Amino acid sequence: MAESFYIGMDLCPDSTQISFYNDIKREPETVNQLNNKETYMMPNILFFSRKTGDWFVGSEASEARFKEEGVILDSVYDGALSDEHIEVGEKSYSAKQLFLMMLRMHIDTFLYRYEGATVKKLVVTVPTFSKKLFKVLKGLHKELGISEDCVVITSHMESALYYVFNQPSDLYVNSVALFDYGTEGLKYFRIDRERGNGTNVIRVSGKDYSSQFNMAMFMGDDILMDEAFAKIVNNEMKQTYISSVFLAGLGFSEKWMNYSRNILCQGRRVFAGQNIYTKGACYKAVGGEYEEFYKTSLVETSENVPFDIGISSGDEKDEFLTITEGGTQWYNIKGKINVILDDTDTITILYRDRRTGEITRDAVKLFGIPKRPNKTSKFSVEVEFDSRKNGAVIIRDVGFGKLFPTTNKIYRKEF
Repeated sequence: MAESFYIGMDLCPDSTQISFYNDIKREPETVNQLNNKETYMMPNILFFSRKTGDWFVGSEASEARFKEEGVILDSVYDGALSDEHIEVGEKSYSAKQLFLMMLRMHIDTFLYRYEGATVKKLVVTVPTFSKKLFKVLKGLHKELGISEDCVVITSHMESALYYVFNQPSDLYVNSVALFDYGTEGLKYFRIDRERGNGTNVIRVSGKDYSSQFNMAMFMGDDILMDEAFAKIVNNEMKQTYISSVFLAGLGFSEKWMNYSRNILCQGRRVFAGQNIYTKGACYKAVGGEYEEFYKTSLVETSENVPFDIGISSGDEKDEFLTITEGGTQWYNIKGKINVILDDTDTITILYRDRRTGEITRDAVKLFGIPKRPNKTSKFSVEVEFDSRKNGAVIIRDVGFGKLFPTTNKIYRKEF
């Protein structure tokens, strides 16, 4: 029987990493390149051979470009955000087509190792959210030939949470620190846990040190970089008790830490790895027991929506009828319900704070709807987000069969 895999993909501008869930080891395993087992990084480049008409991806593309005549495409990621068209082998491709083809080929280089293997679920994690990138990635399921709900897009921040909270519990008894040192500079995240009042809260806070700590600043001076990082570490470690520290990003792949390592390791465990995010994405793909912390805790990040949205039932019970639940990333929240009004032309929108339970009300009067008998006015109510706290509730008159056709009126209430 052909295997079907849960896969986590860490997609960055220059490279991609892939992890799959190993059922035997019961943990994610990161894929090495066949021709370079010392790295997980697959370069985001494509090569087209004019001789054979074949496409190559990643490290195989890097090798092929020096062995035979063809076309090398090394800005595939950036091209995905444009409307550019490219002629390759007497055929025209949109930059978006090439980008999605590259991602499919990255995945295929792993799947080909197992006869007939398929993707059960894929979680793509990216450094920062981009509407353009998100829109392009929404078409990845078609490229892979799987259903839309089998592909999820998430962030490095959430992937880190999935990774951390699937490690031994002694690593997050207290706060957890994550330093990410990439080509854009150093970023710091701290994961804190609060207990009390019947609510467990996981809060992620962060600082962007990229303007004062980046690769261009030090010009290869490892001692200066070590001293500068030590000051940042010393300052952050004094703020609260840290159980463990995770180091991610290419900047930590070189051996320049000496003085700063000693400060990091004082009373806490330190882990360095380039595959933290891809493994975290893989844990998210599996779900189940691996997302238990999301079920038992209120997770607060700069991306997660801090409130639920619903409508009042409009009767004496005044029930909260949920449209969307918060507690997850604003760009991954969807929600829509249909309501039938009974002797009213008003819908009351409810916003419920996930931490306090406090409810805020916002009445929307539906002007211009013709007079209809009770329970024959049907509306759809859905929510769209622009950020974690801003968006709009969209109300549409959908009519009530042939007897009371829709007026096509749409009401928008921003929040």
